[in-house]
Amino acid sequence: YSHANSREEKRDLFLVLFDYCLHQINDTCLATGISAYSLDEIQPLATMLALAEAPEAFYIAVKHGVEGIGEILKRSIAAALSRPSNYEPLSSLLEKVTRKLDGIISSFTRLDSEFTCMIWITKSYKTLKSIEVGHADSDVSAKAKLSWATLHALLHSERDAYRHNGYIWLVELLLSEISEEGDKNIFLNVRNFQRQMGIASSQELSFSTASLPVCILCGLLKSKHNNIRWGFLFVLEKLLIRCKLLLDENEGSTHNSRESNLEKASVVIDIMSSALALVLQINETDRVNILKMCDILFSQLCLKLLPAHTAPTGNLKSKIRMSNVDLDVLQHEKSSWNGNFLEDSDTMSGLEQAPLFFDTASMAALLLRGCAVVPMQLITRVPVSLFYWPLFQLAGAATDDIALGVAVGSEGRGNLAGAASDIRAALLLLLIGKCTADKAAFSDVGGVEFFRRLLEDMDSRVAYYSSVFLLKACPIFPQLHFFLCIPVKMMTEELDKYQRMLQSLIAKAQQLRIVYLSSY
Repeated sequence: YSHANSREEKRDLFLVLFDYCLHQINDTCLATGISAYSLDEIQPLATMLALAEAPEAFYIAVKHGVEGIGEILKRSIAAALSRPSNYEPLSSLLEKVTRKLDGIISSFTRLDSEFTCMIWITKSYKTLKSIEVGHADSDVSAKAKLSWATLHALLHSERDAYRHNGYIWLVELLLSEISEEGDKNIFLNVRNFQRQMGIASSQELSFSTASLPVCILCGLLKSKHNNIRWGFLFVLEKLLIRCKLLLDENEGSTHNSRESNLEKASVVIDIMSSALALVLQINETDRVNILKMCDILFSQLCLKLLPAHTAPTGNLKSKIRMSNVDLDVLQHEKSSWNGNFLEDSDTMSGLEQAPLFFDTASMAALLLRGCAVVPMQLITRVPVSLFYWPLFQLAGAATDDIALGVAVGSEGRGNLAGAASDIRAALLLLLIGKCTADKAAFSDVGGVEFFRRLLEDMDSRVAYYSSVFLLKACPIFPQLHFFLCIPVKMMTEELDKYQRMLQSLIAKAQQLRIVYLSSY
């Protein structure tokens, strides 16, 4: 459920959970001599949960570890009901289902109870020095060593369930590094956290001066197993979300809301950049891990554009709580979200046509559609290598996506939203934005030669974006005139020849069903 990328996936997976809850409830009813709930009683509840966007709400709960979503939905739905004659049975079933759903979600988002004592020990003894000489009682020291060894074993286990408990445990420890350290200034704690990551990545655990939670996090990247290294990215993603919530709770005294939000976003971006830079250092080659890295990058940089009539929801915490969900508004959004958006979202004429929830969770796809934006203030804080390195690492993956699309007769639409091709195109747009704003970044990637290489890319969008950037960048980078003099001269002095060549190219693109190229 936490990996679902489309509305359909979330809806189908939620219905599985819903059906499972009803099965348990009906079993309990039959065991106690009460008649089971019929389809006529269940159908109204299923409709109300769909109108309240329960699949999206529980997706947030699972993905980001937010508890109590079922209770929030129950209150919202109950407030919208007009107390019909069958209100009491419906309300009773609603309470039972939401309680069951919350129980299922919490079993995934909470650490197993057998590790409760150990997590408190690891929070108390975060360095090797504190374990060795920080306590006179050897029994306490032994328990601390056992607790840390248990966490390490969970994180490096072959079993998914064990690793997941390790992830929850490690996120709590890392968050305490930022929120519970001696310095009351959370921004200084973040800077110290970044410094410790740099130390931990360059030293062996037994000699490191960094805290044990940071050392164990960086140690995940040193594993030879792809799924263990993936755990580093999973923990990072959870940590960033928790940091956002923490920053929302600890807002500074600044009176300028815009400056405050920018400062908080910058803190999260800095943590992300420092951590993802470590992935580049090990020269990660696993495609799944690189895609996960890009997903984190886009989720932190991009902001979704909601419809103009959608009320602002404040900070992240208020968005997640969804305590004032209006079912009438959601019903209006649901009915206005017709098939045109799903079939061809590129033809949207304005934000007023945008849905409250999109058909894909991929920020890269939304960015390409114009349904998301990236503030330049955040792009400037990200190292340029985080844009161009995955762009080349995923070149083969994007080619495979295109080849598969052609093989199944997709008429050029073989790429799923958010696939490697979308990610590469979106990465290039961010890279172009950074190079336009920062000439030093343009030089760092290799200047003109870098973008000239992309003109031969197998992905037509990558080649097109590169060519447009080179043509438009002439006034910004005068050295481009020399390299572009031939096509520019043909466009201006040999227009007939240029048009014939262009028509031939478009005809060939249409023949090969290369939609992206022929549409230009």
